[in-house]
Parts: sequence; C-alpha cells; structure tokens
Amino acid sequence: MKIYRPDYCKDFVCKAAECTHTCCAGWVIGIDGDSLARFMKDPDVKDKIEDGCFVLRDDGRCPFLRDDNLCDMIINHGEDYLCDICREHPRFYNTFEDHIEGGIGLVCEEACRLVLGADGPFTLVSDDGSKIELPDYVKAIYDTSKPLTERISLISGGRRAGSKLRAEIFDGMEVMDPKWSKLLSRIAEAPVSPEDEDKVILDNEKVFTNFAAYLLYRYKGAGRFAAESAYLLADLAVKGCGISDVARIFSCEVEYSDINIDEALETFS
Repeated sequence: MKIYRPDYCKDFVCKAAECTHTCCAGWVIGIDGDSLARFMKDPDVKDKIEDGCFVLRDDGRCPFLRDDNLCDMIINHGEDYLCDICREHPRFYNTFEDHIEGGIGLVCEEACRLVLGADGPFTLVSDDGSKIELPDYVKAIYDTSKPLTERISLISGGRRAGSKLRAEIFDGMEVMDPKWSKLLSRIAEAPVSPEDEDKVILDNEKVFTNFAAYLLYRYKGAGRFAAESAYLLADLAVKGCGISDVARIFSCEVEYSDINIDEALETFS
C-alpha cells in the first residue's frame, strides 16, 4: 500500500547531538524481533540487552548514547543497523483499507518546529509524488472563513471543559515527569478564563491551527480531544509557558503513553 505523509516530513532530519531533549534517554527501548535476533549475534550489543530491551544506564540513558549525544551504534555500524523503534522515531503510521498515512510526532523538538511552524495546510504526498486530499476532519480547522476560536469550538462539538477540570483530568493520568504535574497545578490553583484562552489562541493562530490539525490528522478526527488539548496549551501559555515547549511535553506525557492516550481519547470523545 502507498504511504502518504505531510509534505513537511521530507524536511525532517534528526538533530542528533544538537537536540536538547534526546529521545535516547528516559524511555524503555523495546527491540523488534528481527533486530533482536541480529543483536544477539553481536557480542558488543547482546550484553546490553535484557528481556528484549536495552538495559539503560543508571542515569536513564541508552547504553549506546555517548556523552556527546551521538549514537555509538550508528557511528560503528550505520543507521540501518538500528532496531525499528530507533530508526523510525518519532514517525507514526495509521493504516487504512487502501493506504497508510504517516507523520512525525510532536514529542521531538525538531518535529515540533516543522509541524507547528508550517505555513498553511499541509499536503499528503507519497514517495512516488502522488497526492491525496486531506480528510474533511483536518480541512475543517483550516477554514479561514471562521475565526480559529470558532473552528476549535466546532470540532469540539461546542463543548469546553473548564481549565481547572481539564488540568485535573490530565494530571490524573500516568505522569512521566513530575514537572508536568507542577505545570498543571498552576492551572488548577488559578484557573484560566475561556476569554484568556481564546485571546492566546488568536494571538498565536498559526501555531494553534497546526497543533489542532496535527491531532486531528493523527487521531482520525478526534475533534473534542484536539480542542481540549489546544485549550490546555492555551492555559499553559497564559501561565507563561512557551507554546512549542509545552506541545512537546504534552506529546511526551499524553501521546507516548498508551494508557494516557487511550484515556484522553475516551474522556474527550
């Protein structure tokens, strides 16, 4: 089947040592079967594997992540030697009946820059250059005949949780980093008004449009979830947080926990 990706994906290149939030630390790195069979024949690699995962160092870093944030495995063997998750991250794929739609996740700071900084609607392009139309549930957020705040309200079905309740819902999920709870507690302790949320959204229209479009695309039109997530980012922006930084943290905390994303999609359905 053809794989279609947003056109900005062609510009994605890992920042490697220049990345300030390496994906090679703090995560359990599960190894796919084919790579595991290959690694178990390599004495330099097999000793660093346990129960199908790389054994992280005491500081949570991958055993192949050097102090300069470069990967020993890539340096010694090339990128093709990596296991699937290391080679593919932060890419994601959604399978449909006759095609696959891929993209890059906001958990990566370079992906954040490309996704949130895109000018206008993205185009879905396959490797052979063919294109397909964006789904209607994504196109809706780009309808500039309406203010962005109205578009977000429409995809949510006109529903909006208060900022305090919203923060408490997200804080009640599995927490990866205690800093996330501290950020959310700032909202719970001093809730943000819908008027202030809307002002931040309108003042940063491109970023919030792209953020909502990304979530609608990745989660196949989950409008309420996309809207409440946008409102959460607006709440944190009111509290002085950088929108792109918060989008990355949000993605790490919510999207990259199977438990959390399932709970969020169900709660905001």
